[in-house]
Order: sequence, then C-alpha cells, then structure tokens
Amino acid sequence: MKQTLISSFFFFVFVALAVPGCKTLSLPTGAGYTQLCQEYMGRDARRLTDEWGYPGRTFDAADQSKVLVYVETRDEYTLNPLSHSALIEYPPRVDPRSGRTGESVGNVTGQTVTSMDYCITYFEVDKNNKIVRAFWKGDCKSLERKDRQPN
Repeated sequence: MKQTLISSFFFFVFVALAVPGCKTLSLPTGAGYTQLCQEYMGRDARRLTDEWGYPGRTFDAADQSKVLVYVETRDEYTLNPLSHSALIEYPPRVDPRSGRTGESVGNVTGQTVTSMDYCITYFEVDKNNKIVRAFWKGDCKSLERKDRQPN
C-alpha cells in the first residue's frame, strides 16, 4: 500500500511538472516590437499619442511629413539620446553586415541592438496625420502576437 501511494505521488508530481512544459514560454522580442509598431500603420497619429503619450521630439522630414520620436530607456541613469541631437540618426541605419539581423514587416523596419541601453522609435506622419512608416533601433522588445494580424 505504501509503495503504491509513493508511486502515485511521484506520478502526479511528474504530470504536474510536465503539463505546464507543453506550453511555449513567450518572451518579448524584436519581431514582437515590429508587430506592435505595425499596428499603427495607416492609423491617425492621435491614437499613437493617446496610447504612448507625447513624443520626446518631433521634426520635419524631407517629404513634407513630420516625424514623432519616442525613446524608452532601461533606467533613469541611461543616457537619453534625445538630449544629444548628434546621437539621432534618421532614418536609422540597419546594417546586416554587423551580424544583427533587421526586422521588417510592412512599413516598419528595425534592428535589435542589445548593447544599447535604450529603444528609439521614429514614426513618420503624413500631411493627413496618418502614420505611414516606422523605424526603430536598439533594445526594443514586445511580446509577439500569434493570434492577431497587423492592421
């Protein structure tokens, strides 16, 4: 009886540990961040500012569009690139030769650079206030959405 009880206990422990392992653990990735940015393509820029807040900086692009710049830093001690205009590169250079693959979906292009302590995202807004393109570079991550397609 005692041996059956012990065997049953170990069986239930094994099942309890094995079943949760069947679900894939989902971690934030650069591809997920690209999906997140893609959700805003073709949408009014007011939706972006309602959800993300006001951008850290705006400037005019060459083709009569404006650019909204968002930066997220890891902590309060991280250098904010917006305070040093020399660090802003628009559009950011995505260099596949550097060994870091770029992410590109629709009108969103980005590159994960884990050594950067920040994520910088540029949204281009046309004269009708619609978001038409986005670029990002840095340590930008979000959960990938398997069940939703980009709008």
